[in-house]
Amino acid sequence: MSCTTYREQALRFGPDDRLTGIVTMPTTALAGAPCVVFVNAGVVHRVGPDRLYVDLARAIAAIGFPSLRFDLSGLGYSRPAAGTQSLDELVREDIRSALDMLVPMVPATHFVMVGLCSGANNSQRAALSDERITGLILIDPTVPRTWKGSLIHFTRRLKHPATLADLLLLRHPVLHRPFAIGAGSVVQQAAAEQVGDRALAEVPRELRRAFSESIQRVVARDVKLMMVFTGGVNHVYNYRKQLFDLLPDVDFRGLLHLEYLPNADHTVSDVANRRHLVQAVHTWLRRSFRASSNDDAPPPGIAGASAPRRELVL
Repeated sequence: MSCTTYREQALRFGPDDRLTGIVTMPTTALAGAPCVVFVNAGVVHRVGPDRLYVDLARAIAAIGFPSLRFDLSGLGYSRPAAGTQSLDELVREDIRSALDMLVPMVPATHFVMVGLCSGANNSQRAALSDERITGLILIDPTVPRTWKGSLIHFTRRLKHPATLADLLLLRHPVLHRPFAIGAGSVVQQAAAEQVGDRALAEVPRELRRAFSESIQRVVARDVKLMMVFTGGVNHVYNYRKQLFDLLPDVDFRGLLHLEYLPNADHTVSDVANRRHLVQAVHTWLRRSFRASSNDDAPPPGIAGASAPRRELVL
């Protein structure tokens, strides 16, 4: 049986103690390591899709990185917030509360945010307003297509007999979408936030510009970036270097590590790709935040792991 490399504690925090989370503390903490904070993917609670966040939290504990998996207000075991704040304002407040709680507890002075899909988008936005965030791991964040990406997508679709038939019979949905230049409708903007929605054809121009400006601001602040794209969003992101075509004017100055997993689904649910992702995050954290050189061993296994689990379920 492998030895336990972490201990876990369930807690409540934030305004009126409405937020719920699990802190994973390594048995041997790495001095000066940032605390890693996981943000909900959509409406999935703090374990993450198919327990992805649990696998990552326990793997990085093996090299001394503490972490927090918590539920935003109204998700999982966290209570809804009272008041009239917008969703963006509420998410920023929740993340700020999490970091404030962790500073004396872990203790930590800087943080790495991790999120999948909407969790990636929220993590990226948080980094724009909180200088304590010095690293981002963004899995399938919302990004625009490029012309090359659109060509690849539609070429693939044309190989499907049903698609060809719908086009020939003039009943394919793409033939009935309103054509708009510029920002697009409110519905289009909402759709742009839903990476998994295959009705999404193109992110409106203003969101394309906002994405570019956001990344440039993060890079200018020397935030270390790990960006992961999977085959689960191949209708939007479908070739390895698409990010660089999207951001030709951004000088990443060695701050970016890009992972492309074309054979993985959106939640990286299969064992082989999950193992690859966990190892990639493990390695990136160690190299980016100077974990000691004697921590080169691979992270604990994610399938059939024998280490005892001590998570307290509220």
